[in-house]
Amino acid sequence: MPKINIQEDEHHEFKEKWVDRALEDIAAFSNHKGGEVYIGVRDDGEILGFTCSDKENQRIVNQIITLLTVRPSIRSEKIKGKSILRISVTPQQGLISYKGRYYTRVGSTNQQLSPEQMAQRVLQMSWKTWDTTSTSWDFNSIDKDQVERFLSLAKNRLPLSNIDNNLVGTLQKLSLIRDHKLTAAAALLFTEKPQSLFSGAQIQVGRFQGNTILDSQIIGGSLWSQVDNSIIQLRKMLGVRFDIRVETATLEGFQRKEIWAYPLEAIREALLNAIIHRDYTVLGNIEVRVYDDRMSIWSPGKLAPNISLKQFYEPVHPSIRRNPLIAEVFYFANLIERWGTGTTRIVQLCVDKGLPTPMFEEYSGGIRTTLFLDPFTIDHLEKFDLNKQQISAVLYVKKHGHITTKEYQKLSSQADETARRHTKELVKKGIFAQRGKGRGSHYILASVSGRDVPSS
Repeated sequence: MPKINIQEDEHHEFKEKWVDRALEDIAAFSNHKGGEVYIGVRDDGEILGFTCSDKENQRIVNQIITLLTVRPSIRSEKIKGKSILRISVTPQQGLISYKGRYYTRVGSTNQQLSPEQMAQRVLQMSWKTWDTTSTSWDFNSIDKDQVERFLSLAKNRLPLSNIDNNLVGTLQKLSLIRDHKLTAAAALLFTEKPQSLFSGAQIQVGRFQGNTILDSQIIGGSLWSQVDNSIIQLRKMLGVRFDIRVETATLEGFQRKEIWAYPLEAIREALLNAIIHRDYTVLGNIEVRVYDDRMSIWSPGKLAPNISLKQFYEPVHPSIRRNPLIAEVFYFANLIERWGTGTTRIVQLCVDKGLPTPMFEEYSGGIRTTLFLDPFTIDHLEKFDLNKQQISAVLYVKKHGHITTKEYQKLSSQADETARRHTKELVKKGIFAQRGKGRGSHYILASVSGRDVPSS
């Protein structure tokens, strides 16, 4: 039997004969990017053939129009000498249901749209973003202190034409109040407890040791409060140290400087990215997880179309703002830039501090940013119960790139047998990796997950 030269995928579906089940495929294609159903072809691509009269063709068209309100293109044609029926549909502006359910095409299967996906589609069809939608709250719900704080931060960037004599007028000029109602953006930014409207609009910060939760805090309030209080919690969980210097023998001469394991600006930038670009139609918190050797920030919402993770590492990349009103307010507050430089700034801040390159990835329906500690500091190495000679060897490799057994002997003043035992222990503990054999054998630092930029 001849086979068709295409496979079932997000644009193509095969059916041996016309069955009502094909209506679900057509609905899924209509809610996705369009597609074609081939009648007379088996799932494996074998062409069985299908012929029907013009009257039967019209009956199929009428069934699709009546049940789905979709007008298809339908035609009989021959492929490798056998007649088949090809039914084509284009993407539809409205959502198409089949038996009261809404489907979309994912690969070669149909999947039912979740409530969150349906909400996203409705917003897309109305040419609106989530943060521009109106809430039931009016300007009486506004926390004036939050607005005044914003205006103080925004004094250098906010155009004078956007500043009104009263706070409400200013928010109206920024499109944050519409028809006397707060937008979703205004509720999140300038009310005391927006979680009364949006229960998932909060941040969960946790301290982990392996899979064990040592501490966990849920942080609500306005978006400003969430950033501030998340930083306060992270200060505790990361064990921020203080560098106290005495310049003069006076109270003013005492200078106390915070020493963060990660660049504070990188943490703040990652938090702001998570808040600004998250999908608020998804009922989940932003999650900040702190481990011994890394910290991650996960934000609900998939990657925007036509943006790749590799672009996150480029000096400037396209910035598609899922929540433009929220982004605009943080821009005017001088906390972010308009251009897509946030992720590259995070990378540069970590590299400048001598830390591994952060990792950006799609994970569990969201975007996760992971910052890594330098695993080869003296403080961290001491946790592996290494002796002084082994720690010195690790620091040597950090500087020179590799070490041989003879170099280890010379560095540590150890016998050959002891040197070999020490290096084997470092390999066993995952700190060294051995390369080469015989005289060419040497040791390098084991690779650290997340150091490399993804290739695609």
